[in-house]
Amino acid sequence: MGPAFAEAMKQSPIYEAYSRVAPRVEDWPVLVDKMGTMLRQDYDWSAEVEKITAPVMLVYGDADSVWPAHIAEFYALLGGGLRDANWDGSARPVARLAILPSHTHYDILSPDLVNAVIPFLDAASLEPPAPMGQ
Repeated sequence: MGPAFAEAMKQSPIYEAYSRVAPRVEDWPVLVDKMGTMLRQDYDWSAEVEKITAPVMLVYGDADSVWPAHIAEFYALLGGGLRDANWDGSARPVARLAILPSHTHYDILSPDLVNAVIPFLDAASLEPPAPMGQ
């Protein structure tokens, strides 16, 4: 992704949102170039993720660029997907995972996102955070 890709990206939902709020719409190629620079950098947040104590919900689109294996690894770092929750849910992880069908990061801001996230936010606001993995 670089400035040359900016023109093609003008057909995307992200450009539509950008053009509504950007103070300088003509800087779109600059933003696309900076996003490309960021995406080319290698990163590994696993050490930081394991230190999170607040309830976390990961939300992905099933038609996006994040591989399912990476989603599972990230969720596991938060204590999710490592065991059965027991018949009574007592071993349910604090972290939650939602994979929204037929969505990408371009169109994930949808009623599907709201329906997935609101119950998590409501529950998280009522409970103090539990230690990781419990």
